[in-house]
Amino acid sequence: MQPSAIETHSLTKTFLGRPVVDALSFAVPRGSVCAFLGRNGSGKSTTIRMLMNLLPPTAGSATLLGLDSRRAHEDLMHRVSYVAESPALYDWMTVRELVRFTANFYHRWNHSAVDSLLQRFAIDPTQKVRYLSRGTYAQFALALAMGNDPELLILDEPAAGLDVLVRRDFLDSIIELIQREGRTVLFSSHLVHEVERIADEVVIIDRGRLVAAARVDDLKQQVLRFVVRAPRRLDIPNILSSASDGTHLVLTIRDREESVRRAIEAAGGEVLEATGLSLEEIFIDLVGAPRQDEAA
Repeated sequence: MQPSAIETHSLTKTFLGRPVVDALSFAVPRGSVCAFLGRNGSGKSTTIRMLMNLLPPTAGSATLLGLDSRRAHEDLMHRVSYVAESPALYDWMTVRELVRFTANFYHRWNHSAVDSLLQRFAIDPTQKVRYLSRGTYAQFALALAMGNDPELLILDEPAAGLDVLVRRDFLDSIIELIQREGRTVLFSSHLVHEVERIADEVVIIDRGRLVAAARVDDLKQQVLRFVVRAPRRLDIPNILSSASDGTHLVLTIRDREESVRRAIEAAGGEVLEATGLSLEEIFIDLVGAPRQDEAA
């Protein structure tokens, strides 16, 4: 059995004694597309920087493709690609010059794959990088990241700040690359509604702590919204949110539907309706309302 593409074990990072990533443990299966979700300031980028050995952990460990992310950095550089939210590219070069320059750092380089992406994105290889639009700049960064035929692609908010149409084309390109090559992708974002259609796994964190790690379909079966007739508030476990119109309770509960129905009935209530939620609705109920102290 192959190891997971990514595994973290109590991964922790503190700044000035404050945990930004707090004992984080999760696994991403090989060949999956994993949405790594959290609000701004939740610890997503810090986690990714530790995975990429750009930031040392305070405690804990991480493995990529079965290798220690700190000890096997040289090997992983040729098997893993990373696109940051604001990638720093040598913008005085032309697109073609930067492709050739980047290729020199890798054992192998798939020029045809990069050329194909440049054509798909309509990127002029003679254009200076500094004159690319923000959307084209992000697309070029993705094309460069695919040059070494990575087994694992890690994307940290790569479509943030792009307009809706460019963002959709960007995500569609990722879907096509994944389906064609069978790569593993960890896609960090706070735009939950947009990554839902490309993800089959999800990891959600808040305040640096793990909130959920599951297959998207499984999580949707675990978190349901119930309309309940009850004489009073119900004291049952796993309620994420609760509202009342004076007659009915509307409860979002994280548990199997059969277990919830039994618990509600045992507490004197009657289930009138049970409905599934979108990943975005589940995310909101799991992490709660935005906080005033939330970091940008």
